[in-house]
Amino acid sequence: MKQSMSKHHSFYTTVDQIVSYGVEKGILHLYTGNEPFNGIRILLNGKPVLNFGSCSYLGLEFDPRIKEGAKKAIDNYGTQFSESRAYVSLGLYKELQTLLEHIFDAWCVITPTTTLGHIAAIPVLIEDTDAVILDQQVHNSVQTAVQLVKARGVHIELLRHNRMDLLEERIAVLRGKHKKIWYMADGIYSMFGDSSPVDEIYALLDRYPELRYYADDAHGMSIHGKNGRGFLLSRHNIHPRMVMATSLNKAFACGGGVLVFADKELARKVGTVGGPLLSSGPMQPAALGAAVASARIHLSTEISAIQAQLRDNIQFARMMLEKYNLPVISEAGAAIFFVGVSLPKLGHNLVKKMLDAGFYVNLGIFPTVPMKQTGIRFTITRLHTFADIEKMIATLASLFPIAMQEENSRLSEIYKAFKVPVPEEMQLNKSVASVIRQTLDLQLQHYTSIQDVPKSEWNRMFEGRGTFDWEGLNLLETAFTENELPEDNWEFDYLLVKDLQGNVVTATFLTTALCKDDMLSPREVSGKIELQRKTNHYYLTGKIICSGSLLTEGQHLFINKNAPLWKDALQLIFEKIYSLQELHQASQIVFRDFQDTDRDFDNLMVDNGFFKINMPDCHSIESLHWNTPQEFYNSLSANGRNHLRKKVLRHAGHFKVEVIHISDWEEEIDHWYQLYLNVQQKSLELNTFPLPLKLFKQLAKNEHWEMLQLTLNNGTVAADKPCCVVFSCLAKESYIPMIIGLDYTRNERFGIYRQALYQVVLRAKKLDKQRLLLGFSASVEKQKLGAKPAATFAYVHLKDSYPAAVLAAVSVQGNG
Repeated sequence: MKQSMSKHHSFYTTVDQIVSYGVEKGILHLYTGNEPFNGIRILLNGKPVLNFGSCSYLGLEFDPRIKEGAKKAIDNYGTQFSESRAYVSLGLYKELQTLLEHIFDAWCVITPTTTLGHIAAIPVLIEDTDAVILDQQVHNSVQTAVQLVKARGVHIELLRHNRMDLLEERIAVLRGKHKKIWYMADGIYSMFGDSSPVDEIYALLDRYPELRYYADDAHGMSIHGKNGRGFLLSRHNIHPRMVMATSLNKAFACGGGVLVFADKELARKVGTVGGPLLSSGPMQPAALGAAVASARIHLSTEISAIQAQLRDNIQFARMMLEKYNLPVISEAGAAIFFVGVSLPKLGHNLVKKMLDAGFYVNLGIFPTVPMKQTGIRFTITRLHTFADIEKMIATLASLFPIAMQEENSRLSEIYKAFKVPVPEEMQLNKSVASVIRQTLDLQLQHYTSIQDVPKSEWNRMFEGRGTFDWEGLNLLETAFTENELPEDNWEFDYLLVKDLQGNVVTATFLTTALCKDDMLSPREVSGKIELQRKTNHYYLTGKIICSGSLLTEGQHLFINKNAPLWKDALQLIFEKIYSLQELHQASQIVFRDFQDTDRDFDNLMVDNGFFKINMPDCHSIESLHWNTPQEFYNSLSANGRNHLRKKVLRHAGHFKVEVIHISDWEEEIDHWYQLYLNVQQKSLELNTFPLPLKLFKQLAKNEHWEMLQLTLNNGTVAADKPCCVVFSCLAKESYIPMIIGLDYTRNERFGIYRQALYQVVLRAKKLDKQRLLLGFSASVEKQKLGAKPAATFAYVHLKDSYPAAVLAAVSVQGNG
């Protein structure tokens, strides 16, 4: 019974699946050979390749002065100086700090890494009364540090990438409630290579005294600005209400990180009490020696010439990308370029082909970017020659159409995935492979009503698998069309793929509905958002395409894996759903409810832009082989028997239990509906819009459904309106309670929910059903009555970016 439902997004499982698949493909977790190198050519898989993945943009890691600085520090101080900085630091720290403060013309604190710098600074800077607004693509290391203040109850929210209009709206809302509002963003973003709108941010800082700016400029360091002070400070001096973090581990060519402050006292405080600066190990002498040497180069006139050489290479790369007409996603603000491919399958294919051709480029994939915004990410350094750059881009351009044909991809779909205007000549471009496959091997049939699908054909696949046989779907179509509220009107789509003999290879049905973005979010997140919805009913809502519906449970995707073309059939399903996503303007596609799949199927889903999320356990009683309530009691565990005796049977005499098959008692339906709303309004674990009253009227007069009604009637409590109602579907071999309504005012005293659960078990047996499907939630209560839990999961595909539901569920994980 759907008393409540919660979905926990298994973020780390998803990332493990995606990365492991890349390892299997031979494009991730690679190691160079042990042969020495001093430039851009490295050895991978025993083969020399040109490296277009380095973030050491200026190539200073091979500068003899920096190498000598590291060697000299080792000779003088050994390989490490292992003391907490709260006690003793190498003198090189003080020397480096002085040099860095000249570079930035601001106060500096040196950190072992940029990530540890964020972890040191953010908990000190953010007070409990502050609010934090994170750019959607701010670096993962910033988001990791923010989790430390989230645990203190600090208000945290996410902002769509670089949307300064939305930022100003949120400042206006939050400024009266919070002492300070921190906006956290990157200078140069690590995946797409785009930049923050610095001028607009500074204007907001000047306009709103509550606003603070915390920025990570790791990818802008050294390559921009006077003395290489970075992208942000190349445009403005550091703002009085700004803190900047940056890296010495990229173009600066050594190790460690730097926190940059306009306020000397704030720098002192963070350097004194920031956690990793008290207890973590310091930078090694070699890194400090190298950093001192690099800082001296940055403070010399030589740095301008070095930056100019890199700028020439970046400009040449832009010219070559334009010449070879590749789908570049953003105007690079640094030396990072991103060529869009949309789906992971094309990205995997291209990276492997490029590696085989002698070029190493990165795969930009979830979670560093949204799943459908996968791309080929490459970096340009000062050490590349024009010939190297053109050869790599020309090779990528020549392999692009080959990989697209192999993966049945269309260039127009890539542009759409990134919201880039599609060139006119591509508007009518279609995949030849797809057309041939549909014509010669497989045929996709699309219906928008179950009335148009042959009843016998549909039921052969889905009858007995849940509440979505032909009759059940006919009822849903009636209930969820021609309603007043937009959330009560669903779009229905039925997809069947058949082979040349007319056999169904795969099939599913989809509903598109307006849903709350926080449907999958933790209860506390939904609770806060619901406060906003009191004045803005459709705040944070959007359309979702879902296999099945909110009123069906079970595996909604039929696949005949004995058919040789089942993967091709699924590809046709995916392509059709992508077009439906555009048609219905849906932000997500969700395939559910799976209980077991093989690695082959998992990889197919990842290739097509779907990531796996865990759902709550689904519960069922698969065996009803007992004849009397006493035999059922005896079949339970000792704990179950004790629970049934003390918590359920002792109250059983207080209830009048009725089974109602068909009713047109309008007054009773209204009361049942109110009982349902009692439950719906408390169930924030699965935060949905209420089901419409029209549905309950349809259920009340449908022969495939029945209502189990409980009424309290005892000497001290007068006979009253029902205190509980359960709406159950009468499937072929299964009894499926789907919706429950409760009177919570007396639930604690009489155990109404537990009583309803027990009566459902007895009812299933009386009807001689083989299985009782009890759905999600209340796992402990159901298991005490003999139900077995089964792990379930779903696959999710996002159109553009991370919606609020996923962002909250993954604890605001973001760019890597």
